[in-house]
Amino acid sequence: MSIRFKLFIPLLLLSALLAAYAHYILLPKFVEFVEAGNKSQMSAHLRSVAEGLEPLLLENQLAVVYENLNALLNDNKDWVSIRLLDPDGRKLYPLSDQEPPVAGKNIYPVIQEIVYLDHPLGSLEVIYDLTNDILKLNQIENSFQIGLLFILMAQLLFSTFAFEWLVRRPVSMLATASQRLAQGDFLGALPGKHNDEIGRLVQNFIMMRDSISSSQSALKDEVERHKDTSAALFEEKERVSYHATHDSLTNLVNRREFETRLAVAFETAKQGQATHALLYMDLDQFKVVNDTCGHIAGDELLRQIGALLEREVRSTDTLARLGGDEFGVLLQSCNGERAVTIAEKLHEVIQSFRFAWEDQNFVLGVSIGIVEITEHSVDLADLLADADAACYAAKESGRNRVHLFQHDDVELAKRQGEMRWVSRLTSALKEDRFILYAQPIVPVSRNPDSNTHYEILLRMLGESGDIIPPGAFIGAAERYNLMHQIDRWVIRNTFSFLAESFPIEYQGDRPLFSINLSGESLGNNTFLPYVKTQFQEFRIDPQNICFEITETAAIADLSNATRIIDSLKSLGCRFSLDDFGSGLSSFAYLKTLPVDFLKIDGMFVKDIATDPIDFAMVKSINEIGHVMGMQLIAEFVENKEILNKLASIHVDYAQGYGIKRPAPLKEIIQRIEPELLAAPVE
Repeated sequence: MSIRFKLFIPLLLLSALLAAYAHYILLPKFVEFVEAGNKSQMSAHLRSVAEGLEPLLLENQLAVVYENLNALLNDNKDWVSIRLLDPDGRKLYPLSDQEPPVAGKNIYPVIQEIVYLDHPLGSLEVIYDLTNDILKLNQIENSFQIGLLFILMAQLLFSTFAFEWLVRRPVSMLATASQRLAQGDFLGALPGKHNDEIGRLVQNFIMMRDSISSSQSALKDEVERHKDTSAALFEEKERVSYHATHDSLTNLVNRREFETRLAVAFETAKQGQATHALLYMDLDQFKVVNDTCGHIAGDELLRQIGALLEREVRSTDTLARLGGDEFGVLLQSCNGERAVTIAEKLHEVIQSFRFAWEDQNFVLGVSIGIVEITEHSVDLADLLADADAACYAAKESGRNRVHLFQHDDVELAKRQGEMRWVSRLTSALKEDRFILYAQPIVPVSRNPDSNTHYEILLRMLGESGDIIPPGAFIGAAERYNLMHQIDRWVIRNTFSFLAESFPIEYQGDRPLFSINLSGESLGNNTFLPYVKTQFQEFRIDPQNICFEITETAAIADLSNATRIIDSLKSLGCRFSLDDFGSGLSSFAYLKTLPVDFLKIDGMFVKDIATDPIDFAMVKSINEIGHVMGMQLIAEFVENKEILNKLASIHVDYAQGYGIKRPAPLKEIIQRIEPELLAAPVE
């Protein structure tokens, strides 16, 4: 017999007894009790009313009687009607002829005689509405049901006791035996003989115990074998976790972990719990060490700087290497004034540090940008951008100093504006939203060997379709090292356009096109191979291409600029030196740069018609350039008077709004005709 059946029989019998008792005994008694109580209450109430009317009837104060009866009828909501009869059965109240309602469902009449000293004064008849009493009876029945619920709970207790004896006790013994088995004790007490599920469970437990006993020795050997493996895996996990949050060179917190902690500090500041500060640090002389002594020395310098700074920051703060020679410090619970003091101390520590490598010693500096983290901070990205902008401001102010970010700082606003341009320029490069323009460079005098050629210019197509001039974005592109990407876009798209506009069989008719190169491209080791690849891909004759570099960019890396010029000139390309005369030592470098064209800086050209000094400067540059075998190009030619002055000193070419304004390259190409290519300017 199963345990389930053993429990079911007593539960079924107990439930049947409880149901019979409630239905046949308790419920009728409750109903009888309620009805008797109601009748008694109604009779008592009516007697008290009759007693109150006796003196009024004796004094024949019927008006007062009527008033009292009206009040009683209004106050007793369960009275359907009330009638007052005299001793002869004539109706005294109500005065209307309305008949009392006929007794029916929930309607119950009660009559009370009014007697004074055994002398009848009349009778009072009230019709009751027992609806409310029936509702009370229903409530009583609900009370019975609640009582039955408590009885069933008693039954549950009984069942629990039965379960305790029949099931839990033997199962508990099995659990105790299992626990002792887990501890290596195979002699735990088991329940007695059962012919039910418990008995089968005991038998299975015995089989399991025997199996475990036979396998225990083999299992111990396997556990020992895996113990060493687990220890090794744990150590590897700890190592990977550490390297995921720390810089491998300096062992400082890395940028990802730093930004995670910064985000936590940002949230506490936004909730008004504390004010923190962020320091953005950039070493000023790191490149000198790296270039002079090599990357091994640079790495050692970073390690020593990291250790030096780590000794100076508080244990509650976070010091991180953000990348390259940049470090960050998160100062917990620190306002701007206190942050400036700490930053000045770190600045002094680095300034006092001397880095020795082999037989050389280096003095370092650091530019530090500071930004407060308060409840008014906008978001995490803005915090990092503001700190970077403040560090940039420190560098722009002369380097090796501390700068606290202020929202009304003009220089920082300019820096942030440039930083926003980075995202726009990146999107424009990705989405091909640049437009090629061109401006003609025309011969000043009639010379059969001089033809009009064109300078390739650039415009950016804004997100809303507006044309953006280069002056709006070139500065940001140079600042954030995007110029080499823009240069490559211009070269590739110019070559592609020229290949479509001038098929290979008509290359002899193709004019010369001048393409500007930035200093960043001149210093890029992959630039030269890239240009050569573009020449081959689009089958462009190098003799139709002139590359234009500024005097400043060329002088900044003279040896590399000379190498690139020589290499491309060997292919047939020509070179033009732009903005000549703007530098302090322009003529000193001119002999080392093998260029074909010399573009006189427009600052000298635009006033030569009225300023004799500017005229003399242009004349001098023109004569020296001719002596060196170069052709001269004058920029900023805005009117005929300037053009005539240039012709008087035999300048070769002119370019400017007085000649022709820049226009889309597509329009320029469409207007080019063979007879115009050699036409002189009148």
